Amino acid sequence: MSYYRQGKLKALIYSLIDFVSFNNQTRDLVDILNRKVEQHEDTTPDLLSHPGGFSRAFHKRRMRIAEAYIRIARDLRGKDARIRLHALKTLIKLSLHAKTVSMPLNTARVQTKIMKEVIKNLDNKRKQMEMIADFTLVSYGQEAVIRRFLKNLKLLEVPEKGMPLKELDLGWDDHLHDYFSEGRKNPSQLILDAFIKGISRLTIAYYDIPDQDAIFESMEAGRILGIEISIGIEFSVGPKYGRRHFMFTPPICVQDDIINFCINHNTQTSATMQAFRKGLEGNRIKRRQTVTTVLENFNQTYLVRLNEGFADTDVFAVPPFKFQDLEELAPFDQLSRNHLKKLLFTVLAHKFRNRVLGLKVQVEIFKQLLSLGKMSNWELERVREQYRSTRERYTHLSPDELSSEYLSGKKVVDYDSAFALEKDILPALKSIGGKITFHLPLEQNFEVFVTTVINNYQYIDMVELFNGRDTANTNPSEIIRLCSFVDFLNNRSLDEFKAFLTEWGIKTLQPETIAKAVEHFRANPLIPTIGSASTGWQPKIPGMGFIRDSSIAAKSHKNFVETHYRLPAPVSKLIVNQGRVPDRDDSTATEHIYSLGKSSRFKPNLVGDEEHYEHIGLKRLWVYLNPALKNTLRVMVGLIPALYWVGPFYTMIWFGITFFRNVFVDLISSAGFKFTNWSYKDINFDNATQSLFWTGFSVPILGSAKLGFDLLWPWEMETSFFVWSKFLTICLANGIYISSHNIFRNFDKHVIRANFFRSILAFPIASIFAPLGNLIMVPSIVQAKFWSDMVAAMIEGLGKFRQRIVLRRRDLLGILPLLESKNMNIRLTAMLDILFIWTKRQRGRTCLTSILKGRQGGLISFPNIFRKKEQKQELPCSLEHLHQLFNPLKAQFQLTCFVLEKFTDHEVVVLTELIQDSLTPFYEWLKKLKEDS
Repeated sequence: MSYYRQGKLKALIYSLIDFVSFNNQTRDLVDILNRKVEQHEDTTPDLLSHPGGFSRAFHKRRMRIAEAYIRIARDLRGKDARIRLHALKTLIKLSLHAKTVSMPLNTARVQTKIMKEVIKNLDNKRKQMEMIADFTLVSYGQEAVIRRFLKNLKLLEVPEKGMPLKELDLGWDDHLHDYFSEGRKNPSQLILDAFIKGISRLTIAYYDIPDQDAIFESMEAGRILGIEISIGIEFSVGPKYGRRHFMFTPPICVQDDIINFCINHNTQTSATMQAFRKGLEGNRIKRRQTVTTVLENFNQTYLVRLNEGFADTDVFAVPPFKFQDLEELAPFDQLSRNHLKKLLFTVLAHKFRNRVLGLKVQVEIFKQLLSLGKMSNWELERVREQYRSTRERYTHLSPDELSSEYLSGKKVVDYDSAFALEKDILPALKSIGGKITFHLPLEQNFEVFVTTVINNYQYIDMVELFNGRDTANTNPSEIIRLCSFVDFLNNRSLDEFKAFLTEWGIKTLQPETIAKAVEHFRANPLIPTIGSASTGWQPKIPGMGFIRDSSIAAKSHKNFVETHYRLPAPVSKLIVNQGRVPDRDDSTATEHIYSLGKSSRFKPNLVGDEEHYEHIGLKRLWVYLNPALKNTLRVMVGLIPALYWVGPFYTMIWFGITFFRNVFVDLISSAGFKFTNWSYKDINFDNATQSLFWTGFSVPILGSAKLGFDLLWPWEMETSFFVWSKFLTICLANGIYISSHNIFRNFDKHVIRANFFRSILAFPIASIFAPLGNLIMVPSIVQAKFWSDMVAAMIEGLGKFRQRIVLRRRDLLGILPLLESKNMNIRLTAMLDILFIWTKRQRGRTCLTSILKGRQGGLISFPNIFRKKEQKQELPCSLEHLHQLFNPLKAQFQLTCFVLEKFTDHEVVVLTELIQDSLTPFYEWLKKLKEDS
């Protein structure tokens, strides 16, 4: 078969696969989402309706999470910090609002990761639809599903203890960069990535005293996501090509107010920081000068060669680079090598793509002219070769490759530091508190590092043993030697340390200085640290975050350690034990540290005319098959064994029992026993058809169990003992079968146990009603099935109903305290949320009654036999205050003006109708509730 025909066949096959995949809702959501990405909105209202409140009337939760992530990732300007932070609050509130009470934190992390992947795959619509379908599945928060996605997404499972990440003491990173130094991501985006990874604390490094907007955004994003954020200021000491790098980290107690600490603390601090800022400013100016030199060198040296053959056409020619172009990329004048690389890549990628498309047209025209005899083969081949080489260059173009070829690395982008020697700055910084870390200790050579540490022992607190970005190409033996130095300095005797120095040929240090340094570090060990130095620009180097072996959840430990990099053992040993030698009995002595980051493959640059067909295997085809088609196939397959064993009549009865049991469970869980509130929209047909599939195979299993029991029964039949024993055997077989396929489907352990015991609990009921079943000639296995499903319906329905109550109470308990807020916008938003839940949301009125009456339970609509003894609890908002707040004479005017001022046309119509329809009834309901209490 020709290549052309193979391509046509592939196109046909994958078009057919796409046609039978997904449903219209998923397709529409992806289309809407992609249009949102293309739109640009300069502002966002500073309002945050609760995820369970009135915002549900306007937008699907998935779309709101997607919109929030777009705002966070798209806007990089400093002035957009408020917009990003508001979007971050929205995103985290929505993500934590999944239908789960057991794994909310992990569910939020998985949902955020999935939505991030949706936005990243704008050029792959199939992948986007798959991720949207996954998001819907994850929203239910089932433990087995969440754990499966954590594994698939290579994420760490974090403990669900109801605490923020910073209190769980999991992952950390002592050195990384955001957009305001040399990173690719803004602070909100960077810290959101840390949240997804399960990181508890971060140190973000800057090259200057951070801008107030940048530091505010970092700290506020950390508070929103529950991550401890520290700010570090990197600086260098020494001449160009020989600079040593350090980081000053102000004390933890002032991190929240670091700007004031750096500018106006006390006299000593003020003078020191003024001198420090002056030196940092000098370094910034020198960086600017060297970058200008690099740009001029590029324009003069490389530009002519790059434009050979294209110099006369602006569309194809690379223009001279201007310093102003770089300033637009670098916020607050914090220029770096990475900003140079980004500028170079952005411009060259655009021009090279133009060249590829232009040469492609030229090749096709020359081929046509050749066929007309107006062009020679030689001319065509020259153009064709130029097209091939240009396309190959564009496809594999990357910032690192361009930097290596044109910027010559650090040998060009370097300068003399404003701080000539360590004594010029380290003593002053040490005197005002905080910590000083020696960064990149192997940047020069080992002797320079050792000499620097020993001569400045009073001022250096920490040393960076491992740096994910800058240590990537370091010889492992050098890292081991560095670890040995820290070990000998902190833990060995003076003679042993001198012998170590002699072994490595370090003889320039004074004996008295060595003795003082050893004495100092024995009392105050040189603390080792590790950092990724991640900037987000180099996909081949693992990203941010590290974690101890003992902090990895047991259920995900095996998969995690198989898919993540482990740090060298000497590094892990020193980090875990803070530079000390552990006791022999200490279990952490051999504990390993793993990188939370993953390296990724280079993603080729696409021209846009590629015919790429992503391989879709049978498993992937089935997972994302159109739900209606998938459900039909499930039922058809399940019918086969049932029809063969009991025939069509009892098969219909069997399947009817199973189907209506699922329907009954869903209706009970949504609306309790109030039949007037039941709705088909609350039925999970996907779950019902899965039950039908598995129940079809249970027919021959239970039938075989019954036949086997009859054959092996040694005594007289049709006695009460025979009947009870028979139903016990059938129900036991049913319980074992259900538990087995539950295990196969990776259900949670408590669900498996419940399904086993509900089958066993059904046997006495089936035995009691056996005479009636026998009278109407219903087979024993059908009777056992009926009563097993009846018991299951009651247990599952009440369990799901209780969960629905818990989730609705969760919403209300999150909103009610906001009614006490002094901020008018927050208070009025909360009032609208309360009205919406009371009027529109299932169990809203019941749960609000329960809360306002001080009940801790929530099973209000259950019969008395199901009610637990209720205890009074403290109200989040008093009934008296609510009654005053929702007085229609005052509230209608406030709420109406608020809605008209803050919301769009469609939203205004919906919310004004909500106010006019529900405000007075709600007020009267509160009045009656107040009188009854």
